[in-house]
Amino acid sequence: MKSFRRALTAGCGVAVTALATASGASAAKVETVARGLDNPRSVAVGPDGAVYVANAGRGGRQCQGKGDDRMCVGNTGRIVRFANGQTTTLAKGFVSAAEPGGVFATGVDGVSVSPDGKVYAVTTSGPPEAIKSLPAAVRRQTGRLLEVNGGSFSPVARIDQLEWRNNFDKVRGDRNSNPYAVLALPDRQIVVDAGANAVFEVRGTQVRLLAVIPKNGKAQAVPSSVALGPDGNLYVGELAEGAGKGKARVWRIPAAGGTPVVHATGFTAITGVAFGPDGSLFVTEFVRDFRKEDFRGRVVRVAPDGTRTFLGGKTLLGATGAAVDSTGAVYVSNYSVLPRRTPKKSEFRGAGGTLVKITP
Repeated sequence: MKSFRRALTAGCGVAVTALATASGASAAKVETVARGLDNPRSVAVGPDGAVYVANAGRGGRQCQGKGDDRMCVGNTGRIVRFANGQTTTLAKGFVSAAEPGGVFATGVDGVSVSPDGKVYAVTTSGPPEAIKSLPAAVRRQTGRLLEVNGGSFSPVARIDQLEWRNNFDKVRGDRNSNPYAVLALPDRQIVVDAGANAVFEVRGTQVRLLAVIPKNGKAQAVPSSVALGPDGNLYVGELAEGAGKGKARVWRIPAAGGTPVVHATGFTAITGVAFGPDGSLFVTEFVRDFRKEDFRGRVVRVAPDGTRTFLGGKTLLGATGAAVDSTGAVYVSNYSVLPRRTPKKSEFRGAGGTLVKITP
């Protein structure tokens, strides 16, 4: 993903300027409902209607590496809750790694709320040799499924070690783990590992493999998102950065695990999937075209009859996550690779992470 980070940095200033002058005309109502978010990623709606956002943070002061490889680590990640027009921090202190200035952070990337109101989150990891070189305090958080409760969080299960031991996708020399999305169900949690190209089930503290997502042509699938469908099956979206424009897929996986089946195609860089009350599938696209450096995002609504509608196309940039409330409103993270503030005299033009509500 290093090449993608460099490309997005180069193109973001142009895109931000274009968005600032866009008319914003759309059949859907698009509004920014929360600002000041640090690299906001996954979005979830709780049983009480509140919206939860995983903030990957803005890194920290402990830096290592040089040039494009320089990364700064801290505990700036948090989970925020948006309700009744107010944003509050549910828990903070999650590990965060980011480039200087807090851009392109990774850390707590996924959040989900179970039907009984319990909040779960997942944190990133990497190859074993990279994780072992990190400080002990950082290693204690990486590659975990966490339960968030009472302003703090505690580990439920370790995810990354399964990929380290098994290399499920069989990519030679790539025992890489990146737990990126989570789905909290009444009796279990589903974790999507973007690095392992795998989907796991967690029951209690036990973790087992549900499915491996096949390659997309010659490119790795990089699963990024998961939702429970109206039919009881699991639906997984893939980033598939290397596959090209319009090549990303949504997969259907049996609830008990098994062979994935392609459910829908024709998307670009999927970072969120969710279902609405009427059975419509909402797919968040991070960008329109990597090669042409078109970093505008959008949400694609796929109606039960297959009709597609495009939402938020003049407002979203680097969008991530998808969650739908009981009224059918869709929530996504915008500027999802930026901290809460960026310098106005920078390629990012002062933009920062936000939460957007789209009412179709």
